[in-house]
Amino acid sequence: MNQALISVSGLNVSFGANQVLHNVSFNVAAGECYGLVGESGSGKSTILKAIMGLNKHTGKIEIENKPLVSHKRDKTFYRKVQMVFQDPYGSIHPKHSIDRILSEPLNIQKFTDIETRVCKSLEDVGLNQSFRYRFPHQLSGGQRQRVAIARALITEPQILVMDEPTSALDVSVQSEILNLLDDLRQERNLTYILVSHNLAVIAHMCDKLAVMNHGAIVEEMTPDTLYTQTAKAPYSRELIQASHGYDLFENAA
Repeated sequence: MNQALISVSGLNVSFGANQVLHNVSFNVAAGECYGLVGESGSGKSTILKAIMGLNKHTGKIEIENKPLVSHKRDKTFYRKVQMVFQDPYGSIHPKHSIDRILSEPLNIQKFTDIETRVCKSLEDVGLNQSFRYRFPHQLSGGQRQRVAIARALITEPQILVMDEPTSALDVSVQSEILNLLDDLRQERNLTYILVSHNLAVIAHMCDKLAVMNHGAIVEEMTPDTLYTQTAKAPYSRELIQASHGYDLFENAA
């Protein structure tokens, strides 16, 4: 069994008196795609934000067996871990050119071969050089999400955490972005944590997944468990049954 690249143990998050995560624990091996699935408000995105230092938390988060001792993340962390957000319309600056959007993380991390990396990053996500000096309003939603992925990968991180990366896109574009992410993971041996409410997306992308309800993990399983409908927890069975004949099983082929 591969050693965990990401380890989350006893993670708790509260907003005032409202506790929204309850002792969440899971491990993600290097090169693995780990899914977090559950209905809205189950705590999926809160986990990602805790990992990225956007939510204060208690418990332990380790990257490569090294605990993150502060809620704030430094530049070293962001060289290893990057996030792709749900909304490509809101996650990139509307008044910056694509060139500036992609150059900015390289400048922060003190890279010197900026032009070469910007050009290659566009190529890697299927965009030609004509996109370099366009602005976000000149791009489609799928193209904007490709830029967001390029920005996340331009400093060569090991880990991507992704919060519903295709849910804001047209159905016809979703599969293209998922296939791109799958190809990039294989090519670069990336490790993913993927949040989605869509079981078809999770089943297609992930090696393992955790089902969440009311801020807690109720069951950990593989995609085969989804297809064979052999979940153990009652909530997991209800979630799978709710998807029957809609997304998971219609798209299983």
